[in-house]
Amino acid sequence: MTIVVAILVLANAYFFITIYRTPVKDSNPVFNDSQAFILPPNPVSYLPVLDTSMEEVVLNAKSAILYDLKSDRNLFEKNIKERLPIASLTKVMNAVVVWEKFSPNEIVTIKSSAVGVDGQRKDLYVGETLSVHDLMQMMFIESSNDAAYALRDYATSKSIDLMAEMNTKALSLGMNDTHFVDPAGLDDTGYSTARDLVKGVAYALRYDAIWSLSRETSATVVSTDGKITHEIKNTDQLLGVLSDIVGGKTGYTDSALGCMILIVDVPNQKDRIIAIVLGSNDRFGDMKNLISWAKRAYRWQ
Repeated sequence: MTIVVAILVLANAYFFITIYRTPVKDSNPVFNDSQAFILPPNPVSYLPVLDTSMEEVVLNAKSAILYDLKSDRNLFEKNIKERLPIASLTKVMNAVVVWEKFSPNEIVTIKSSAVGVDGQRKDLYVGETLSVHDLMQMMFIESSNDAAYALRDYATSKSIDLMAEMNTKALSLGMNDTHFVDPAGLDDTGYSTARDLVKGVAYALRYDAIWSLSRETSATVVSTDGKITHEIKNTDQLLGVLSDIVGGKTGYTDSALGCMILIVDVPNQKDRIIAIVLGSNDRFGDMKNLISWAKRAYRWQ
């Protein structure tokens, strides 16, 4: 009898310990099942919210994207992974690298290799001297190809390979479907995707000085000796048409067709949207339709 009682007591004790003791778990939350129920969920914002009754916008462009910066999600997609030539949208990465490597006040002497590079017009003169800032103005306002090449030449004079730096920066930003082959985007063997370009633009937004140039409808650029004056006009036809524009960049070649980046503030919200169209026969019409549709189709509060 004594032996039986002892066995029962030990059995009960074992049962009690098994049921109520707290098991030791891995301290890493990824592997800790119990923590999945007691940790508060991460806050999720569902804004902006799509009005599902709205018809989706129809665009001429081969590829397009509309990205909301605050929520970090795409509001519209069309062939966003398709590799396409991007023409002068290339100049955004050119500007980012130049801005990070040089002072805007550094003086550049224009070489023959940066004059008439597209075979159509000459924006600069051999021997002319301009600041890095002046060349950035010409590159963003009138999309000067000469200015883009002049910045490449200046980088070379400082032992910096601008093209290598542009591609390295792209890879560091996760732009794995992007390859730049010239500083202006004239060579259509270069390519990117709408998805990749969003990453580059989102990074470039840290430099408001770049985008403020793109908002200028016109400007006067004078060589450092005061002898040469350049009157430049913006290639962006949506300035003054669409409101809340933060900045943008246009691009066109016969192969790339019309390309465009536009960044727009969301009214009364601390938010911005990035819109990109590639391969369009009506880049300004497509961009206007895309931005206008977004403002009708989504609500931010």
